[in-house]
Amino acid sequence: MSWKDPSSRRDLVYLLLSMVPIGYTITYGTLAELTGTSPRAIGVYMKTNSELIVVPCHRVLATKGLGGFSRGLEFKAKLLRIEDALDDTGHPKRLIRTVDEFWGVLDAHGFPLNVEIDP
Repeated sequence: MSWKDPSSRRDLVYLLLSMVPIGYTITYGTLAELTGTSPRAIGVYMKTNSELIVVPCHRVLATKGLGGFSRGLEFKAKLLRIEDALDDTGHPKRLIRTVDEFWGVLDAHGFPLNVEIDP
C-alpha cells in the first residue's frame, strides 16, 4: 500500500481509517459511505488487515455494538479501553456516525482535508 497514492479502494479505506484519532471510533457504514462501498466490504478489509499497528481496524464499530475483530472482541474492547474510546459500560465515547462528523473530527484535530472522493 502506498500512503501517498492509494491504488485500491482498500488502500483508501486504510488511509482514511488511519486518520481517525486515538479515542475515537467510526462505523462500518460511515467508512463505506466515505469510500463508495458497502459496510460488508469494509468488514472484509478489516478482517484482511495485516498491519494492526498501522491500520487501527479495532476503531471500526457496528452501529449497535463492537462488530467483529479477527483477534476476538475481548481484545478489541481492551485496545479501545487503552485508547479511552469506551465508557465504563463498554459503549463508545466518541463514535463517528456520519461523513460530516468524520471531516469535522479531522478538522478539529489538525487534518483539514478538502477532497472529493468518487465512488
